[in-house]
Amino acid sequence: MRRGARAGGDPILDAQRKVNQADDALAAAEDAQSGTKITAPIRGTVLTVAGTVGSKVDRGATFITLADTFAMQVEADFPEADAAAVAIGQHATVGLADHVGHTFPATVVQVDPVGTSDGTMVRYGVLLSFVEAPEHLLLGQTAAVTLRTGAVDDALRVPSTAVHDVAGGRGTVRLGAGESRTVTIGLRGDQYTEVTGGLADGDLVLRSW
Repeated sequence: MRRGARAGGDPILDAQRKVNQADDALAAAEDAQSGTKITAPIRGTVLTVAGTVGSKVDRGATFITLADTFAMQVEADFPEADAAAVAIGQHATVGLADHVGHTFPATVVQVDPVGTSDGTMVRYGVLLSFVEAPEHLLLGQTAAVTLRTGAVDDALRVPSTAVHDVAGGRGTVRLGAGESRTVTIGLRGDQYTEVTGGLADGDLVLRSW
């Protein structure tokens, strides 16, 4: 061994070898990244993407938000008088603004046990599931739900705002001449009330007073 020589090889060659290994590891990582595939755990529609190509994403962060639009459900509110007759398993129809002229069969899957009041009427939330969901549903879109809770024969229908002081199956309406009249009522909803007695076909009733 010559004087001044170090055991273990040339440090410059060792450093270059480490640089080459690091370059190879980086190239392999870049190749792996370019071929990375993100697989969704469910079938759905992409709602948001939190980044662009090349963005750095931290572990555990949400990068893509999906919605299961194939099993979407409809939320509806029913007035207190109707909600008492709504039960799980009942059939209904749902109309959508982007499917004019078409209705889709649905089934009641949940009825809220507690109602909410807007100061005028108590309403109960009802959840419905499509029998066969239409394509291209949108989250939050408007839906019109029709559900028959009962029927009354030989009844007149008036706006619910025209019937006041409802209690014990009776209420008060005001005729066009200003006369107040007590009537017998059947089914009552948030838009219309069925009058089974006290009015005749052709009577003029004030919509609100």
